[in-house]
Amino acid sequence: MLKEKISVFMDQLKAVSVIQSFLQGCYQSLDEKDPDTLSFKNAERFLHYLHHSQIYFEQAQKSPIHIQPILLFYGTVHQLKACLLTTRPHYPESTNLLAHGASARKRKKQNYSFLQDEVKIQQKGLFPYLARHMFQMKQLPKDKFSMSLLLKKIPEMNEVYQIHHQQPAQTNIGHYLEHTFLLSKSILDDLHITEHYLEQKLKNSLTYFDRLTHQDHALILHFTRRPNPFESGFLSVHLEEEHYYFPCDRSIFFPLHEILVHYLLLYNLSMICRYETEWWGELLSTFATRDYPFIRRYLDIASAKVPILLGAYLQHQYEKGKRNVS
Repeated sequence: MLKEKISVFMDQLKAVSVIQSFLQGCYQSLDEKDPDTLSFKNAERFLHYLHHSQIYFEQAQKSPIHIQPILLFYGTVHQLKACLLTTRPHYPESTNLLAHGASARKRKKQNYSFLQDEVKIQQKGLFPYLARHMFQMKQLPKDKFSMSLLLKKIPEMNEVYQIHHQQPAQTNIGHYLEHTFLLSKSILDDLHITEHYLEQKLKNSLTYFDRLTHQDHALILHFTRRPNPFESGFLSVHLEEEHYYFPCDRSIFFPLHEILVHYLLLYNLSMICRYETEWWGELLSTFATRDYPFIRRYLDIASAKVPILLGAYLQHQYEKGKRNVS
């Protein structure tokens, strides 16, 4: 249902006139001085970003795994640029934004492990710009992230972590259309936090979070209206189940939206398959390390989920602009 809903919305964004009206609503809600001119100027750019993105994602699904990370990364980047035009009508404001905004280790060490590899965040470039202007993150929780940590932030990876580590990284808390969600009280021990700390953390990061109450051995999260996953990095949508997931692993108890997680994972994987050809080829031909099942599963998830997540962001922007204008 969620995928179909987003797909129907995205199909409407294939005409310049529709896009111009969409962007006009976004710019009016931003109090831009001349939303008509800006929307007219950006409509074709927006359309081409989406079209290129769609081609990359479609080709990724048809292509061998050897080149999928490159196609998925550039599909993601192009759709992200369309997303940025809804909130930053003058993007790109400088050439600094043309850089990726992240860096990977140049030379892989002996006995290299993808899961232990790290990506470092740069002060300038696309990634910090996305964090600030799409998700209002003035400060990132870390200046570098391991691949294992990032993969744990994706709820569809839960099964892989259970198989290999005998414990999940996230827990199912309920259907994404609900207003209340259940957490086991044991999560306080898992995260090494108090109930008061959890409540304050949620109030600070979730716009519609109201209060925390008890029911037997469960904590109930109450929202004044249906929460939106684009306003916090704590809630993640499991696309196949259409349920929200919440961290039960202390190492990932920090807000980082899943779109940013995918950006960093796909960036690093695209760099590896371009510049670490020997390691990448050996991984795909011998299946010798435990990295393979994690990467294989992740690429399947990213191929299906990233365009839907970004489409849902665009729909959120459309609805927000419509509300503010009306």
